[in-house]
Amino acid sequence: MPNVKLETAGGIATITIDREEKRNALDRATLRELEAAFDDAAKNTGVRAIVLRGAGDKVFCAGADLKEVLGHASMDESRQHFDGVVRVMRAMERAPQPVIARVPGFALAGGFGLAVAADLTIAGESAQFGLPEITLGLLPLMVSVPILRAVGSRKVLLDLVLTGRRVAASEALTLGIATRVVPDAQLDAAIAKLCDTFISYSPSTLRMGKEAVYTMAEMEAHAALTYLREAIVLTSRTEDAQEGIAAFFEKRSPKWTGR
Repeated sequence: MPNVKLETAGGIATITIDREEKRNALDRATLRELEAAFDDAAKNTGVRAIVLRGAGDKVFCAGADLKEVLGHASMDESRQHFDGVVRVMRAMERAPQPVIARVPGFALAGGFGLAVAADLTIAGESAQFGLPEITLGLLPLMVSVPILRAVGSRKVLLDLVLTGRRVAASEALTLGIATRVVPDAQLDAAIAKLCDTFISYSPSTLRMGKEAVYTMAEMEAHAALTYLREAIVLTSRTEDAQEGIAAFFEKRSPKWTGR
């Protein structure tokens, strides 16, 4: 894949948008490759965590490749391009492993959306998030979904969409856009530590936990409680849960099987 790199080592799959000279912008080819990379990593049973990053340390992703957007010859071409963003976000959600976005520098427009669509968003202190589409006569529509999920406020989302202002890392943390903010020089170490945490846990429990949170978030409260009751019953009956409890009483480290 010329625009996306997928590298796997030590149980961690790293997916890199490799278009640094284009500010890691998203054209149709890159979006197709990103979806394929997430699907490949998701199917790899040896992968315990997925890290999404942009090439370099100045820009995570600047959003859509505007030259390609300007060159769309038909409504169908435009639809294919923007549907690619939706397909990547869905691939991130359906991956059973935790997906971590590594965000130094700028995460703008569709790049902002991908950063927030990740399960966890680890930002460097230099990170800036923004939805500048309004300044171009465009709108950040699909990416509004994960952003609203993250901030939980229509007013916050309207402020971001209608003003196009930049959000510094410290404010992103307050708003719920970023999971954690660390010094730029410690960004990779913080992500490596987080990945080590996930690798130490049961892969089946992580998978079920991620699925439960996404499912519950879209449900009415009473239905959510019923669903979550059944989810914990199923979780408690897994081999890994039985092993974890036994290891606790036997004062030893558990040996996970993923079942």
